[in-house]
Amino acid sequence: MAFDQATRNRLQRFVNDARRVLEEEFTRQLQNDFGLDPNSGTVAELASLRHINDAQRETARILRDTLAHYTASGDMNAMQGLDRIVREQAFTVLNRLAALRMAEARGLLVESVGNGFQAKGFQLYARLAGTGLGETGDAYRTYLFSVFDELSQDLPGLFDRYSPQGRLFPREAALLQVLNLINDADIAPLWSEDETIGWIYQYFNSKEERKAMRDASQAPRNSRELAVRNQFFTPRYVVEFLVDNTLGRLWFNATGGATGLRERCQYLLVKPNETPQAATKLRDPRTLKLLDPACGSMHFGLYAFDLFAEIYREAWAWEQQHGPGSLDVSTQPQAALKPLSQTYEDEAAFLRDVPRLIIEHNIYGVDIDPRAAQIASLALWLRAQRAWHDAGVKAKDRPLIGRGHVVAAIAPPAERELRQQFAANLDQRDAELFEETLHLLKGLPELGVLLQVERELPHLIRQVYVGKGTGLFAQQEQESWQQAEARLREALTEFAQAAKSTYQGRLFAQDALQGLRLIDLCREVFDVVVMNPPFGQPTPYAMQFLKDRGSDGWKDVYAGFFEAALRLLSDKGLVGAITSSQYFHTRQMAKLRGDFVAFGRPRIIVDLGPDVLDDATVQTSLAVLGGRREDADMFYADLFDVPNKELEIRRILGDKEMAQLSLKDLDAIPGKPFCLHASSRVLSQWRLDTTLDPHTATVATGNHTFDDERFLRLRHEVERVDDLDAWTAFEKGGEYQPFLSSTPLLLQWKKDGAELRELNIAAYGSDAQVMQSSKFWKRFGLCYTHVSSVGFSPRVLPSNVIFSSESISIFLNDCDHRDARQDYLALLGFMTSTAAQELVSVFGRYRKIENRAVSGMPISFRRLDQFASEFASLARSGIGLCLKLESMDETSSYFQLPDSVAEIARSHLSRDQISRDLTDLYQLIDELADQCLGISESDLTEARRASLVPQFSAFREIRSEKDRKGDMLMWAIGVTFGRFDWRLATGERAAPAEPEPFDSLPALSPGMLPDGAAPFHAHAGILVDDPGHPHDLARMGEEVLARVDAPVPDDLRRWLQRDFFPFHLKRYSKSRRKAPIYWPLSTTSGSYTLWVYYPSLTSQTLYTAINDFVEPKLKQVGADVTALRNKGSARTRDDEKQFEALQAFELELIELRDTLLKLAPSYKPKHDDGVQISAAPLWPLFRHKPWQKVLKDTWAKLEKGDYDWAHLAMNYWPERVREKCKTDKSLAIAHGLEDLYIEPPPKEKKARKKKGEA
Repeated sequence: MAFDQATRNRLQRFVNDARRVLEEEFTRQLQNDFGLDPNSGTVAELASLRHINDAQRETARILRDTLAHYTASGDMNAMQGLDRIVREQAFTVLNRLAALRMAEARGLLVESVGNGFQAKGFQLYARLAGTGLGETGDAYRTYLFSVFDELSQDLPGLFDRYSPQGRLFPREAALLQVLNLINDADIAPLWSEDETIGWIYQYFNSKEERKAMRDASQAPRNSRELAVRNQFFTPRYVVEFLVDNTLGRLWFNATGGATGLRERCQYLLVKPNETPQAATKLRDPRTLKLLDPACGSMHFGLYAFDLFAEIYREAWAWEQQHGPGSLDVSTQPQAALKPLSQTYEDEAAFLRDVPRLIIEHNIYGVDIDPRAAQIASLALWLRAQRAWHDAGVKAKDRPLIGRGHVVAAIAPPAERELRQQFAANLDQRDAELFEETLHLLKGLPELGVLLQVERELPHLIRQVYVGKGTGLFAQQEQESWQQAEARLREALTEFAQAAKSTYQGRLFAQDALQGLRLIDLCREVFDVVVMNPPFGQPTPYAMQFLKDRGSDGWKDVYAGFFEAALRLLSDKGLVGAITSSQYFHTRQMAKLRGDFVAFGRPRIIVDLGPDVLDDATVQTSLAVLGGRREDADMFYADLFDVPNKELEIRRILGDKEMAQLSLKDLDAIPGKPFCLHASSRVLSQWRLDTTLDPHTATVATGNHTFDDERFLRLRHEVERVDDLDAWTAFEKGGEYQPFLSSTPLLLQWKKDGAELRELNIAAYGSDAQVMQSSKFWKRFGLCYTHVSSVGFSPRVLPSNVIFSSESISIFLNDCDHRDARQDYLALLGFMTSTAAQELVSVFGRYRKIENRAVSGMPISFRRLDQFASEFASLARSGIGLCLKLESMDETSSYFQLPDSVAEIARSHLSRDQISRDLTDLYQLIDELADQCLGISESDLTEARRASLVPQFSAFREIRSEKDRKGDMLMWAIGVTFGRFDWRLATGERAAPAEPEPFDSLPALSPGMLPDGAAPFHAHAGILVDDPGHPHDLARMGEEVLARVDAPVPDDLRRWLQRDFFPFHLKRYSKSRRKAPIYWPLSTTSGSYTLWVYYPSLTSQTLYTAINDFVEPKLKQVGADVTALRNKGSARTRDDEKQFEALQAFELELIELRDTLLKLAPSYKPKHDDGVQISAAPLWPLFRHKPWQKVLKDTWAKLEKGDYDWAHLAMNYWPERVREKCKTDKSLAIAHGLEDLYIEPPPKEKKARKKKGEA
């Protein structure tokens, strides 16, 4: 059955519930019976446990020895050690019972767990045993123990009741709970599935545990965290794809394609009519070795088992046809393998032994989690039993399976006394070898096969065995590891079995022997390595280890596994891996990619994208790699955006449509990115032309401000935009818009940026980051947004702009002899094409478009020249269309009129028409770019084109009618305040000429009222929401709209009161700055609102508000109140309501006046502080809750001293700010108080010690 999400959820609930029951049970047992408390870490004296019997006392002693063994290294305390014991005991019991249930479902075992106490096997056992075994629960436990003991002959790692992980067993009540969970009808069908045991392993650790680990530390802190974070079960189709194209491919090649695997392996990539040259001798299948270095539950091994079974059958047939000796055993001469026909009586005897041969000869596995090794051994054993069951082989006729080759990469024993005790019985050199070997294996639990034991060991052997020795085990020079290891194994076995050895001593010996097993495994050479390795950061110890050895694994663990797999591989072997696809493009993995390409290793690469590994957020890929090749090709597929990846990859293989690419094409691309979404024709472009940088242009990354809040402002925030000594235009990326987009930002650059540069120097000892690329500043060129969720948006960079690291800029080389602007336009025209987008995306489909993606673009004027004038003309058209868009955005430097007013004044101008024109323009650009590059429509498929930037994205956002109306009304308010010129709408002032795009941005947009021109309405910087008042904002807005023949809404006043400020706040918030310029200062209920115009703000504004607006209004309301009061009993009901309302209104006006009077004396705003800080002292007067909160928080930070660079801070807290200026030079510069700054004495340089000094 399919393990869909619903099925997995049911299994996960079972595992979580069973784990909880078992862990609670074992915690109680440790506390109540054995004097061990996992919650506190306390350990009672063994002698104090007088309430337990002898068997329990022995268990209590063993548990203490186990705890001492776990804590000997000092990496965990008693509480952590007891927590590990509880966890391991629970896992082992759950796996044992699950294994029995799976064996039952396969007919391998009489019913023993199914139906609990009513199980057929137990019922028969109970009848035979009678009452001698006690109550039902006791008898059932004894029965299960007998089953465990029988199975431990084949699977000691799981079923040995005397192993340290299996000493405890649940009492009857807890056991019944677990049995009920196992026998739940919801999961009954799952016990016959091979994948079930793997999902149990994954789900034993919950999502919550993994999340808690990641929250506590970005990198795993120990081997358990590394294992738990990476327990992601490999989907079946991925397993089959990787094994089919490694093991299946090797056998396919060896047989010349004459194998049943051709049909059996549904994911095997076979070229049309492919018939490889068959080998003269087939490999004896007993010599084939497959390794999974991060085996988990052995999912790869289980499927490989099926293929090996077929390989053995075909090998027998081959030998029968070609005679004894026709199977090649040369790779293992030491094994002295006889021909199959001389080893077995007949084919039936041979096939009966195949399951044992596969486990003992072919499948190897390593995992840093001992629980995984337990599960993996069980999974292979169950698979072998199923094979015998399907073949009708009775249990008594089944061969006994040996230990197999699944190894847990556990820590070497740390008990120093035991090490010394053991070493005392060895020859001096063997003792030294033993100590050095344990030291070599120190990082094993965190590194596994990444430890590079096979490389370190020869050095160690040469170091220890030099010259002739005279001890018990001394041999000649350069004694082989095999001989020394055999002696160590024998000595360790004797040490473990010695009568005087403690249980802890046996654990010591077992762990040491396990380390020797891993060394043996790492010294093997494998034909196939398949894996789903861990990804992410390694543990701190592993990171340093890998960094010291020059491995890329310190950057991401899976890279180290790639290196290890290739290191352990035979010359003609193959690696199959599912890993993160991060290595496709990142600079960190450039060396790994480069090695792959340089040595021709990739055979198949598939980009799977997201949503492949259960619950993992990683984007994944499949890789099949092999030995070195010259002039090699690779097959590739892009399934990144495909929903059903399994079906699609099967379709591609079935239709033989997998694309092929010469690795020479990748080798020519800077950084050698694995770009699987581009066609081979696109990828071949780098062999046809030079890269943009350095041959044609310089692609420059700009500076950092380190504190945008302090040094950046929106253009409408500062007092004088044209004060070039104080402020300069600053390009910081912004929203997606190709061709042209005026930056709204200014950078504070007084005294050549002295304040900002000093901040950089104080932090890092240099102003290099602030001055980065300064030689290109204020030159015109091109730029693009570094981070964009839409795509690559190249556009004009005007003169006199400083650019940041978020707006990467492009400057042509040596263009003095050419028309530079025309060349820039030609390059811009090409860069806005879909083909250029594709060339950029070769370096990664990320929101961040790095410098290298554009500098590495294969384009020069050698190719562009032929099309330059056409590209330049198209670019000018694009710029013109974007200027029209900008002319309708009132925050743009190119603003003229809002679109609804512009459509009235200039009927030919509309957003719909601009959209149509842009669509036509992009079509022309794409056709020209395709011609320039020599590519066709088929090289950029329709689906691929659609996934790139859609044409309408030149619009910053889709505008609704509500937005259009809001823009029109906000413009009318701006006209009323004297900000904008209504005459552009009436025709009284001519529309300005289209600006030259490379020129400096205008200080005032064309739509603003020119200096010296008469405003629509004269005022002192304040208007009011007050019907009948000469400065009534609503009435003036209506007059503006009527003047320009725009529709006048009936609800303008209501819109002003309810909707205007939120709309305005949103429109005037850009680049993470909130900077509204129309400020509503209101009474508590909002019944009376003064609208203050920020550009007109002065230290006298609040007094003006009081004297010219609030006091007269208060006087008028006071008179109305007095008149109604004087009417006395003659007041009607309506009079009473009006009287009450006026009294309340009067109180609110008094409160407003008093607040303004309180604020006015100390309020001395300076525009260069910006809107937010300037408005912060007035926060009690704003009624818009989100904006009020922003201002209140800003005021709190001002009070705290976070913004002491602001002029307002100096105004309110001069002593504090002046004191800071003594130690902070950037603050002193900000306030013009450099004379206060006290230069600290230079730090004394430490004298360098002479060689040989201590």
